[in-house]
Amino acid sequence: MFKGFVILVAVGALFAFFVFNFVSDVEKDDPNTMISKDERKAKEFAKYYKKDVTGEQVLDFRGASLAKAKEVWRESPIRQEILDNFPQFEIMKEMIDQRIVDSAFRRYLLKKLDEVESAYFSGSIDSSKASKILTDL
Repeated sequence: MFKGFVILVAVGALFAFFVFNFVSDVEKDDPNTMISKDERKAKEFAKYYKKDVTGEQVLDFRGASLAKAKEVWRESPIRQEILDNFPQFEIMKEMIDQRIVDSAFRRYLLKKLDEVESAYFSGSIDSSKASKILTDL
């Protein structure tokens, strides 16, 4: 009886060993398990970044939907660089012109910036509200 139990445990251990090795080999070969969600997103967003003639990074949303451009924009370090210049709207517009290739998104962004600038200088919104609107674009 004891001999049969030892053989059963040995066979079970061998089976478990082969199953775990097979599963780990399959996971190593699967590219989706090797890259985290953030890394996949960064890789997907990288196609929207180009270098201009001076070697500076610019966003190129030509051919991208407005929704996709907004998604990339929210994660972009260029966005933060531009927002750091608030409330210097002229500098912000100049940076947008320099750092975003002409596209529907750039025109949308400049239009929104003009709206916020008008509301801010007319006194209908304060700086915290203006900053929040620009941050949430």
